[in-house]
Amino acid sequence: MTHVSVLGYLSIDSLSHDGRAAGQQPGGAALYAALGARHAGAAPEIVASVGPDWPEGWTRALSECGIVAGGVTRRPELTRRTQILHGKGTRKSPHFQRSEWIAATMAHQPNPAGAVGKVLVAAPLPVSGLTAVLNAAGDRPVVADTSEWVSANEADELLAILGRLTIFAPSCEETRLLCPGLGDDEAALALAASGPCIVQKRGAQGLVVVQGTMLHRLSAHPARVVDPTGAGDAVVGAIAAGLALGLTPLFAAQAALTTGAHAVSGMGPVGLGLSVPAQTIPEEIL
Repeated sequence: MTHVSVLGYLSIDSLSHDGRAAGQQPGGAALYAALGARHAGAAPEIVASVGPDWPEGWTRALSECGIVAGGVTRRPELTRRTQILHGKGTRKSPHFQRSEWIAATMAHQPNPAGAVGKVLVAAPLPVSGLTAVLNAAGDRPVVADTSEWVSANEADELLAILGRLTIFAPSCEETRLLCPGLGDDEAALALAASGPCIVQKRGAQGLVVVQGTMLHRLSAHPARVVDPTGAGDAVVGAIAAGLALGLTPLFAAQAALTTGAHAVSGMGPVGLGLSVPAQTIPEEIL
């Protein structure tokens, strides 16, 4: 049985820490959410598309890790490329402003028609993609993340469909864009008034969970931080796993903090158990 279907993007990530030379590795919110769901005890699948530049060895590594990758399809458009720059207490993602990233985002929206999981995860998608996931879900729960790009460019459209979600899991930065002028707690409460349970990701501080008018603070687990890339996405996948395995949203969020601590313990997806083959991407081979 597939417990969780993760619908979103796979990407070729270029990661740099404290100004050091960037290394390239598999990434994307769908990858980290699926790894998080697997870490939390669920059987996940990924529904996503990649371009001709995505190494087949990376897809095999996902399958060998216990993630159903039959829903990973090829398209002629190049895979999304992300650039993530980590500094002391900072993170920059300049790819959000690049036209080729936006074009790949639109080209590689996942097709939710074949998703078979008990719970669907909509990794950050444009509102058109999220709407397609909701339409395909039927009566299945949908857990959705978002991105700063969506929150800045499609805020009204996103807010209009929040009531159809089971859980909405934005970061503080995203809720500030969606609810300008409100503090972080106030923004979470305002979003919860639309209907979904809100899980507000606060990085090293942990999570804030709001159900109705009840606000709960969940502290992050102690962890040795090697690389925070994808930790929030992994937590979202773990929350969906908890729902699929019968937990309430609050208890699923509490359990997911263990996954978050593991996610930051290695470089990229290594902390969550993905053994990335020593393989360069195709243009480097050529």
